[in-house]
Amino acid sequence: METLKFAIMSVIRSKGSEIDEKDFVQYFSYMKNWMPPAMARKLFRTCVDAKLLVKKGEKYVPNFEPVGTIPLDFKITEDMVEKYTIPEDLFTVMLDKICSELNISRKNALIEINRIKREAIYITIEVATLIYCKIKALGCEEYYDTVEKKLVVV
Repeated sequence: METLKFAIMSVIRSKGSEIDEKDFVQYFSYMKNWMPPAMARKLFRTCVDAKLLVKKGEKYVPNFEPVGTIPLDFKITEDMVEKYTIPEDLFTVMLDKICSELNISRKNALIEINRIKREAIYITIEVATLIYCKIKALGCEEYYDTVEKKLVVV
């Protein structure tokens, strides 16, 4: 987390105490030339998701006291951004695909998936989602390995 705080502090010291996504992109992509704009946007979202930046009006402010010294050799890389990025929830990704492919509401899909889970009792929500995909003839093979890795054998 210290790395993310240093990243925020460096932007603040350059752009001012209230910043937005555009400030992050400009600072890390164009001023420092450390990463492409898409990765700088991901860094910004990661800082917001980690609650290190909180919204204040139209801008964001640090949720910590930005005091102290930033190391002279400080540099944030794309690998560091990936390390701190919270992976999107597998169930949410699968649910988004179902709703998009079948053109149904999240509510309707959730009702059916939860029904499957209740009937099977000892399965995870991800497995119930795979069963729902199979019933609806929706290809979801790309999730098999990830769901299998999440299963815990007792």
